[in-house]
Amino acid sequence: MAKQRVAVGMSGGVDSSVAALLLQEQGYEVFGVTLRVLPPLAEASRAYDPEKDESVLKARSVADRLGIEHHMAVCDDAFTERVLKRCHNDFSRARTPNPCCYCNRYIKFGWMMDFALEHGADFLATGHYVQMKDVDGARRLFKGLDVGKDQSYFLFGVPDESRARVLTPLGGFVKSQVREIAAQHGFVNASASDSQDICFDIYGEDYTNFLTDRYGQMTRGGNFVTEEGKVLRKHDGFHRYTVGQRKGLGVALGVPAFVRNVNPETGDIVVTADKAAVSADMVQIENCVWHGGAVKPGDVFRCEGMVRYRQRPVSCEVSILEDGKAIARFMEPLFAVTPGQCAVFYDGDMVVGGGWIV
Repeated sequence: MAKQRVAVGMSGGVDSSVAALLLQEQGYEVFGVTLRVLPPLAEASRAYDPEKDESVLKARSVADRLGIEHHMAVCDDAFTERVLKRCHNDFSRARTPNPCCYCNRYIKFGWMMDFALEHGADFLATGHYVQMKDVDGARRLFKGLDVGKDQSYFLFGVPDESRARVLTPLGGFVKSQVREIAAQHGFVNASASDSQDICFDIYGEDYTNFLTDRYGQMTRGGNFVTEEGKVLRKHDGFHRYTVGQRKGLGVALGVPAFVRNVNPETGDIVVTADKAAVSADMVQIENCVWHGGAVKPGDVFRCEGMVRYRQRPVSCEVSILEDGKAIARFMEPLFAVTPGQCAVFYDGDMVVGGGWIV
């Protein structure tokens, strides 16, 4: 029988490189795909040549070492529409976007999945620290074994039909094991530091400047005000601040101040010294994705949820509403529930689903 063919999303990092190696050792016919998500713009902080891109070169080096084919796939148009413009729109509505959740749903497990299938792949694999297990005939998403690296929060939006073709070989490993495997096989990236928001690195430290330059002004200036309406100082754009933020506000209340909420109509940012006022026990979400079977309006179930990455999961009750919306009532208040971020729900280590916070 012919080997099953697997496309591995190779970022140039150690995780995806080892994922490709492990799948090859398991007997799959493996090929690598490195995405070029960023358009080569004049506004970028440095000139961009994909043929000299360090990530592409590292991915190719590993592919050559493994003796597998490698593709650089250009998807900057899709990334612009599905991620960059969505982030711009979120900022303009006083929401704090989560580009990684957008990217995983629409680019890595959307556009790249299509690319993989068009090139004869049976599966798409990545170096994410999550586990995929078959439960009652459905492919379900579970937390990774390495608690400190678990990325299941960012993958909640991947729908069942895509997840059925996903392999995540690192889910049962911890990071130190992955680095050791890479070193044993002489990979150039074995000791490379972990990347953070690498997709936006080309645009410099503040990608909001790029979004403004490329797609227009996102927000208006306004005032920092107290809950009583006292004006403290002006600011030049509310997209630079997020709910729960304490540092960098430049306001003096005599005690630490937190952003409580932002009014996109007036541009005013309300600050408070009461940390409890920045917490909430009820969260409304939209554009929900539920795993392993249909839910319908009126359904209510208990689970655990988090409203930001690496937050401690808290018991809650989720009520399904119409039009892809839901309400989660938590058993204790959660700090800095932020519109635009994601609420993700779990049954133990298994992801139930989630949505974007309204």
